[in-house]
Amino acid sequence: MIDAAVLVRDEDLLRLAQYIEPIRIDRDKPYSEDELIAVLQGFAGVIRLGGLIPELTRRVFAQLPDLRIAGVRGDRFGTGVDLVAAAEHDVRIIDTDNIGSAHPVAEWDLAMILICLRNAGAVYRQMMTGEETWANAGNEEFVSGELTERRVGLIGCGHVGQRLIELMQPFRVDLMVCDPYISPEMEASLGIVRGDLDQVLQHADILVVQVPHTPRTEKMIGARELELLGKGKILVNCSRGKVIDQEALIVRLRAGDLIAGLDVFDPEPLQKDSPLRALPNAFITPHIAWHAPNALHRYFSTMALEFEHFFRGEPLQYELTHRMVDIRQGVL
Repeated sequence: MIDAAVLVRDEDLLRLAQYIEPIRIDRDKPYSEDELIAVLQGFAGVIRLGGLIPELTRRVFAQLPDLRIAGVRGDRFGTGVDLVAAAEHDVRIIDTDNIGSAHPVAEWDLAMILICLRNAGAVYRQMMTGEETWANAGNEEFVSGELTERRVGLIGCGHVGQRLIELMQPFRVDLMVCDPYISPEMEASLGIVRGDLDQVLQHADILVVQVPHTPRTEKMIGARELELLGKGKILVNCSRGKVIDQEALIVRLRAGDLIAGLDVFDPEPLQKDSPLRALPNAFITPHIAWHAPNALHRYFSTMALEFEHFFRGEPLQYELTHRMVDIRQGVL
């Protein structure tokens, strides 16, 4: 059974149809737990992409003996799935939340880098008021101009970070990555140099923050870290606003120490009177990095491919387990 609240392509339904009989939900009212249990009797899998299907609880797994696999979107931390009960009842859980948005977010990270290198936020304001000057971006004392062979620091190397690394390859950047959860095998395959947070901050002329918001990452970039980053640098954040101490960042921006490209804020939406709206050295967008409508099918496409792997007895790539949740929450 498929809860299709985002774009579902026929070709992906056909892929599923090679192994199972996919059935789409045709209703607008969310299911109660009792209704879900009743309607899923005899089903081998369920895909939850929207809000019609409730949490997958222990009772759900216990009363659905034929259920073998479930796909979820928007639940990277497993809050809507009883992962212990799923494991006990031998139900595999697939999560593709990061996959659908990884490419557009990485592209906007790259766009923000290029925008900040030319101080485009300030230049655009000058153009709108007719105060522009020829060949003057106003950032000569900063990392300015081209990205080629610049020193880049990347904090977080998940799906978005890995795609960004691919996008930066033609620029031959000098990259250092901070992510304690990268395996040696992945480090080798990506060809990256790793460092701890302080090392990456000291290395970077351009710092990209791309980590989830967890208790461990909240305000991980604060006044001390911004001081360590130094003056004349670029900071890009398209992950979560709470991972940066926004007030500390505003202080540095007001002092003219940094140029920032920000797609996320704390809180959201950004307050109408936030100083960030008026600072010329801050290029800001309203949490749009993830939103690429032509790519929304990827959430379901990836699930369909994972279901295909499952029913063919092949390894899964995007399984949501307790260990994965712990890693995303910075527990391990």
